[in-house]
Parts: sequence; structure tokens; C-alpha cells
Amino acid sequence: MIHLEKLSGNNLQAAIDLSVSEDQQNYVASNTQSIMEAYLALSHHGHAFPFVICNDDTPVGFCMIGFGVDDDWTDAPSVAGGNYNLWRLMIDRRYQGKGFGRAAMKLILDFIRSRPCGNAEYCWLSYEPQNTAAKTLYSSFGFRETEEWDHDEKIAVLTLNAPRMHIHIAALDDRNFWFSLDKHLNEALFTEKVRQKTGYILTLDDEPAGLLRYSLFWDTIPFCNLLYVKPDKQRKGCGRALMTFWEHEMKSKGCDLVMTSTQADEQAQHFYRRLGYADCGGFTLPFPEYQQPLELILAKKLS
Repeated sequence: MIHLEKLSGNNLQAAIDLSVSEDQQNYVASNTQSIMEAYLALSHHGHAFPFVICNDDTPVGFCMIGFGVDDDWTDAPSVAGGNYNLWRLMIDRRYQGKGFGRAAMKLILDFIRSRPCGNAEYCWLSYEPQNTAAKTLYSSFGFRETEEWDHDEKIAVLTLNAPRMHIHIAALDDRNFWFSLDKHLNEALFTEKVRQKTGYILTLDDEPAGLLRYSLFWDTIPFCNLLYVKPDKQRKGCGRALMTFWEHEMKSKGCDLVMTSTQADEQAQHFYRRLGYADCGGFTLPFPEYQQPLELILAKKLS
């Protein structure tokens, strides 16, 4: 089971020995550097909480949480003052792709929400703009980019007193919730969506709140077939979070264009336009059993 262990003499060397793959080294500092930065912060009246991420007894990663601004930090971004900061997060190259980063994020946010340094409005973090994997992971937990930068890294912020939001790939265990919202898929098609990993579930305060599923238009362009949020969970940012997460996922797969559609008599068209989707025309089917209002097609270039 994934858990966080405070950095100590017993696990210091194990933390130092952890490292990311060579192509990720430009995105995250070594754990040695992180531990040195923690020492500097603590010696200048700051706060630092370094942890080893363990799967049972096996160290698989490292994370570090900060709070506020220490006496030695002269160029801190404005959001840093009085707020928590996910300073570092890494999973060792040998243990990536196993869900450890996502599991660790839940524990990290639980620790931050325990307010070890007192109350705060935000948790913030930063990453290289090219690090799409980090951007996708953090956005799935509700972090939203701001206009502020920490040197050459983009800053993203999570409002701590907002409902806890999380997005995961749909699994067979999500069947009951999925069919409570989606009346178009049958059992076989849902199972295929799970196998293909083309469906997502959003939870709000650990309660399933919405879903998104997609397919490929012309076998190449990701097309959002369905976005639905429970009526009592609407107007809380769930739809935007699902679309943003999906777009990040598609960009990480090398796609530079995504599409969706909605009926001309539905309000969703205005939502998609606010997200940057452009109208690409529409169609109706000339068959009585398929008659419905004009289906609008919308598309968005991923920057």
C-alpha cells in the first residue's frame, strides 16, 4: 500500500538513490538537491516537509511540501506567501506507470488539507510548460494554471477549501455510476471503453459526479462523444475540469486537434465556445427515426 514516510536517517540513502529517467531529468531536480533546499528553508525560518513515497516497504518516490516564504527566498511568486506548495514530486523510473504518482497525490493533498502550518487558501506548484505528463496529473486533481510564473515554470493553483476533485480512467467497478448517466452504451460497449481507456470519471469529494467518453473521428482525431455532469454537481467546474483533462491527455498522445458536437437547441454549445471550440458546421439525418435538431460540430486546436 502506498504511504508517505518522513525523511529520516533510516531512509535518507534510499531517497537519494531514487531517480527519474534520463529524458525527465530536465523536469525535476535530484532528490539530493531537494533535501539540500529543505535544509536551507528550515535554517532560514521556513517550512519544508520531505517524504519518501513507499509501496509497502519499498521506496518508490520522493515528495516535498513547503509553506510560505523563508528569509532566503527573495524572488518568490506572489502566491507563495501564506500558502502551501507542492515543492517536489517524483517517482523512480523503475516504478513509473503503475499509478504510484496518482496515489501519492491523494496522500499529499490529505496532508496539506490537515493544515500542518495553519490555514491557507491555496496549494500551488509549478512545472515546465513542456512537461505534459505533470500538467495532466495535476489538472486531474483540480490544479488550474494562472498567469504567474516561477522563473521558467508555469504556476498552477488549487483552492484548498473547494470541493476535492479527481479524475480517473473509467474501470469496470464504475459500471453502476456510468449507466446511471449514460443511456447510450450497452454493456459490451462500456466494457470496450474500459479496455480502450477512452472513458473518464470525475469525483467530487470522493463522490462520482460526471463522466466523459470519446472515440476517434476519421480514426485519428479525438472526438468527445459524451460529457455529462450530475445536475446537483453542475456549476462547480466539473465539466471544464473533464474537458481540460481530456485535452491534456490527447495532447500528450501527440494530437493537436480535438472535436465534439452538441444539438443546436442545447446550451452546451456556449460552454464549448467559452473553452475555445470553433463551429465547423452541422448536419441532420433525413430519416424519421433519427430526426432531431441540427447537430453542431465544434473543434479546437491544442496549443
